[in-house]
Amino acid sequence: MLPQTVLVVDDHAFNRELVVDLLGAVGYTVLQAEDGEGLVERVKRERPALILLDLKLPGAHGFTLARQLKSDAETRAIPVVAMTADLLPAKRRWALEAGCDGYLRKPLDREELIQLVARFLGREE
Repeated sequence: MLPQTVLVVDDHAFNRELVVDLLGAVGYTVLQAEDGEGLVERVKRERPALILLDLKLPGAHGFTLARQLKSDAETRAIPVVAMTADLLPAKRRWALEAGCDGYLRKPLDREELIQLVARFLGREE
């Protein structure tokens, strides 16, 4: 597992680039995926230390992907943080029930993102 590598999975290029810029500026390596196709296999291959997962992706729902990641012995220990712009209050509970370890609301708050990533990766920010 790469200790300072974060995989951001989001179908919107702007959102991915924002995360790359914010986390890259504080020393993290950020990998990107625009959808969930082959996500479990990619995670097994690349071994990121943390996954930031959009809940609304083309072709695969974030809840389903989180369940797949958490049900696989090779990927279950990797923290998954759900990201969504959906205002439905139950989304947080549903994300946690699907196996997500954390939850971020979009638009992303810079400080909240950096603090959450630091907490999951054991860094003081």
